[in-house]
Amino acid sequence: MEIFVSVSGRICLTLHVLFLFIGAVVGQDTCTMLPGSKCVCEFPDKTKIDLTPLDSGNKPAFDFKEPTVPDDFMYAYNPCTPFSSGDCTNVAVCQRSKDLSHYYNIGNPSTAEFSGTGDAISYSGGEEGRQTDVQLLCNKDANTPKYVVDGQISDKHYKLQVTSCHACRGGCPPGSGKKGLSFGSILCILFVVLVFVYLIGGIIFNRYARGASGKEVIPNVSLWEEFPLLVKDGFVFVASCCKSDSSYESI
Repeated sequence: MEIFVSVSGRICLTLHVLFLFIGAVVGQDTCTMLPGSKCVCEFPDKTKIDLTPLDSGNKPAFDFKEPTVPDDFMYAYNPCTPFSSGDCTNVAVCQRSKDLSHYYNIGNPSTAEFSGTGDAISYSGGEEGRQTDVQLLCNKDANTPKYVVDGQISDKHYKLQVTSCHACRGGCPPGSGKKGLSFGSILCILFVVLVFVYLIGGIIFNRYARGASGKEVIPNVSLWEEFPLLVKDGFVFVASCCKSDSSYESI
């Protein structure tokens, strides 16, 4: 009996220590709201989830949108800075009827609270106890955020979804916000390069291969001398086409 009690005591002690260790490990990886911030939380390793780049100042970054299952309301959200719209004054989340007759504060920015894992931020203190959960979906490739409104999930309780690389721990990958050159920009660069090569190459060829001097070193100099006149003739021709002939031969 004494042996059994001793073994049982050791097992209980071991389990107790194990649970304390697991709790300590889990607690050490909690994302805590930074003091003075409404939309940035920090993990113990100093990595952050920072929604500041998604903010639009005093207007909603995510404008009024219908829920996935349409009802009589639309929802707008701004993660950091309070905004006002209709009867919603200094809110983080606003609920608006489609006929614009009713506006409800469904999320007070001062109540913002991140979940421990940083994958959600919640707002309470809305009108008549309304509250909103915003699910933060990490997608490293989502430079342009995606906004989905789930709408009301229970009485005076609402849910939104934001998918973005800014919802990821550590933020967006380096250079993810940079865009490549457009096709038009590439054509413009090629045009400028070709003109430069044409002029410099032509000048060098005329000067050293043909022994030209003065303005004769310019390639196709006669064409460039006539170019202003050709442009003028083109404008005159277009203008004459646009004018109707108002003269009639008298009978």
